[in-house]
Amino acid sequence: MSGLRNISNVLTSLNLLSGFSATLLAFEGKLLYSFYFVVLGLIFDMLDGRVARALKISSKFGIEFDSMADLVTFGVAPAAIIYNGFLKNVEFGKLISFVLVLAVAIRLSRFNVTSSEKPKEYFEGLSSPMGAFFISSFMLISDNISFPYFDLVFTLFVLLISFLEISRLKFRSFKEVRFSPYFLFIPPVLFWLLVFKQKVFLILVFVIIFAYIIYNIVFENYGKGLYIRYYAKRRRASSGLFNDGRGKDQDGLSSGEARSGHN
Repeated sequence: MSGLRNISNVLTSLNLLSGFSATLLAFEGKLLYSFYFVVLGLIFDMLDGRVARALKISSKFGIEFDSMADLVTFGVAPAAIIYNGFLKNVEFGKLISFVLVLAVAIRLSRFNVTSSEKPKEYFEGLSSPMGAFFISSFMLISDNISFPYFDLVFTLFVLLISFLEISRLKFRSFKEVRFSPYFLFIPPVLFWLLVFKQKVFLILVFVIIFAYIIYNIVFENYGKGLYIRYYAKRRRASSGLFNDGRGKDQDGLSSGEARSGHN
């Protein structure tokens, strides 16, 4: 059993190595390659969790080790990407980059305290991989974009994503989605885009995550609550109308009145 447990730990170690490599490459100015290693870290992170659940070898150490690796890959590495790509020329750029790392650390710590072995339908707050890819892709897409107050816009963007990660908002995890044979076409297409059409891949990542965030905020949180209250109000109104008319005959008399001598 210890040998099987080491399989999961090796995958976590590769995740950590990917995050560490991404951080080094970011400080060398190789931001796109740094992003590639964040992607690689995500692959190892996904494999790690699935192997642990499939072999039933989850452990407290494995959970903590996985979080440490995720902090580097989805916290430190993206912070290094946005700092070396843009924020190093912005006042308080180091502090803003640190806010992202802090948000990921808080999120992972909270997850460890409240997590269970059973996969959940929703995440509490935006997941750290989503935040990492969203911020990094935006940084790489906007590399040549410049307009007045762009530094302020980008700063607010980073702070917003950091807030979403530690928020109590519900974000669908899609862990309940059943496998479909059509899913087999997705990895080859994404790999082809990643290798040959990097800009298209980055834009696709940004658009998908942007749509995911908007959908969950609007429909899974505030929109769903408004819909439930509206639907409940409609049902109460319909129930009231039904009760007011219940037991009346066609002449407007109740069944009791009809039976009591109106002949």
